[in-house]
Amino acid sequence: MIRIGNVLPQDLEQIIGLQRANLRENISESARQLQGFVVARYDIPFLERLYAAEPPLVAYDGDKVVGYCLPTPLTVAAASEFLQSTSEMITGLAYKGKPITDYRYCLMGQICVAAGYRGEGIFDKLYLAMREQLRGRYDLVVTEVSYRNARSMRAHQRMGYEIIHSYQHDEHWAVVVWDLTAM
Repeated sequence: MIRIGNVLPQDLEQIIGLQRANLRENISESARQLQGFVVARYDIPFLERLYAAEPPLVAYDGDKVVGYCLPTPLTVAAASEFLQSTSEMITGLAYKGKPITDYRYCLMGQICVAAGYRGEGIFDKLYLAMREQLRGRYDLVVTEVSYRNARSMRAHQRMGYEIIHSYQHDEHWAVVVWDLTAM
């Protein structure tokens, strides 16, 4: 039975293992196209800092982490080169006619579900649990999704994320926003 909740400190290493197994460069092109991928690399010191500020949500199958979701406050995002560049770019963007910086927002550092557990609703359950955790403290969750990551793009849009910006860097990216006040 899958249980969704905050990660236990002793299980942060399992998040790193699941991340490593799904990094874009560690999986085949066919797996990237069919199953999706993650791009950002985090380490234990980053996750410990995140845990202290906004505990990650995980899906447990027994004691095994089979999915995770990393809502990331801006203060913690500054400790990640990947998230820092996202944060800097977002400051020039708007949502519903207002600058993003006029909202209370956090970044989605990453979400991942283990192979063999996909298609069981874990992605949605992680996001719904995150929404409950963040409710009242943030208006928006902002993240980036590669257009090549079609599975992730569909899943984010299914949850209600809206594309507010597209750009080209190492590939074609969409900046997407989830409005927590609209729910």
